[in-house]
Amino acid sequence: MKTKTTLRLISLVMLIVAIVFVLCALSAPNLGTTIYIGRFVFGAEQWRFCYKVYAIVMVGLFVASFFAKDKK
Repeated sequence: MKTKTTLRLISLVMLIVAIVFVLCALSAPNLGTTIYIGRFVFGAEQWRFCYKVYAIVMVGLFVASFFAKDKK
């Protein structure tokens, strides 16, 4: 499979997962949890950071698909 096609398929799957997540979060906002690992607390701020990183990676893969060159 071509590199462009692969990157676009990966970004499409990531977009579908993001849409399902948003629909789930809007229908049940109480699904979020705070995780405690010793003294470390992984709460709302950390989850928001993870969501931003996910969105950046998703858009980055899609944009990269336009600049990818296939090997011959």
